[in-house]
Amino acid sequence: MKRSILIFFQITLLLMICVPVAWAGSAISMSLDKTKASGGDVVTATGITLPNSWVPIKVLDEAKNIVLFDTGKSDDKGYFSIDFKVPNNAFGVLTVVVGEGSNVTTGTLNGPQEPNDGQPDTGDKTPNPGNSPGVGGGPSPDKPVVSTTGKANVKPGAGGTVSLGSEVTIDIPANALKATEKVEVKVEKVRDIPEVPADFRLVGKVYEFSVGGQSSYNFAKEVTITLSFDPSLLQPGETPAIYYYDENEKQWVKLGGTISGNSISVKVSHFTKFAVMAELEAVPVITDKYKLIDITGHWAENNIKELVAIGVISGYPDGSFKPDNNITRAEFASILVKAFELKSQSGKVFADTVGHWAQDAIATAAHYGIVSGYDTNTFGPDDTITREQMAVMIVNATNLTPAQVELPFIDSNSISAWAREAMATAVNNGIINGYPDNTVRPQGNASRAEAVTVIMNVL
Repeated sequence: MKRSILIFFQITLLLMICVPVAWAGSAISMSLDKTKASGGDVVTATGITLPNSWVPIKVLDEAKNIVLFDTGKSDDKGYFSIDFKVPNNAFGVLTVVVGEGSNVTTGTLNGPQEPNDGQPDTGDKTPNPGNSPGVGGGPSPDKPVVSTTGKANVKPGAGGTVSLGSEVTIDIPANALKATEKVEVKVEKVRDIPEVPADFRLVGKVYEFSVGGQSSYNFAKEVTITLSFDPSLLQPGETPAIYYYDENEKQWVKLGGTISGNSISVKVSHFTKFAVMAELEAVPVITDKYKLIDITGHWAENNIKELVAIGVISGYPDGSFKPDNNITRAEFASILVKAFELKSQSGKVFADTVGHWAQDAIATAAHYGIVSGYDTNTFGPDDTITREQMAVMIVNATNLTPAQVELPFIDSNSISAWAREAMATAVNNGIINGYPDNTVRPQGNASRAEAVTVIMNVL
């Protein structure tokens, strides 16, 4: 009987120990490296939460206004460390909140004491109303509002910052609003988007800004808006810029802006709808695409003209073709896909082709077995292509019978083993030729003119 009772208590004790441990795995803890800080001081919040999770952090003033919002991330063991700077407009006891939902914890930080009379702090903490005699001060200055919810009531004399998460931010300086009392400043996403010009593309959301319910509002002084955009939507040669929608003319008007990472900022004096769009850089127009300025008399002139005519390759915006420049592996793969009119396929995407301008062409060529990488993750799209690599790709793209012949060139022994059959097949079928000195130069870099000639020999 005693033994049974003992076992029962042991089991009960074990359960009491295990339950808190399981709970702690989903809780969040936090400590601050300071208990007191002034405006501009950097404070570090450290703690433990779920591994590899985002950790939001907010700082609230005594009126429970959010004066700072940021995020960090925990490591694979759940540890996090977030540095934040105490805003200059934060006074009194500040509340630091980390986490989200029901998984949050708080800490307190003694911020600087706000002077009541606009005079230097003498150490006397006795409250003194601004209208009390003998101290010579007026009411304390208004503090700029800070909101991350997309709307806030802003005092004209104070201004503030209104943001919609990390998507868009409005910085309103003091006295920019034409009002005498608090007025609501708001930003929201637009669902009914005005038509975008054919030569432009949205690379972010469209937002409408309003003041006091007015979506068309003129400020007394300029405010700054910052919009985020998706860099992955940009194509080579495209530049993002902020545009506003002119309701009277029913058209988008370019403002430009300063780019920083995935956001762009611009100063404006009025509110309406705003968006980030991508535009192609202006390039000189060539009236005759066959009249390339640097191929006259070149040995590959006719081949270049023919391939340009069918749209497989093109010249540069200045009218040049640069026939003797080297060609890259990505460029040659793209030419092959166009020349053989291959249907786009979602084939192998290498780690170094993700986001590359030729990603789709390389994936399509890989699907049809035309190209392969150096290894499973590496294609080297911007590496110059060698003549033996070019031979392998072009033979893979055809149904030619493999040739088992010895090549007569004096440097035939320098052809890589993996390229011997393809080089022999290409030479035997008149696709690739040697040089006047009886070399084939398998490791030599192929030029644009050579690549064009190889394609034309197949076609």
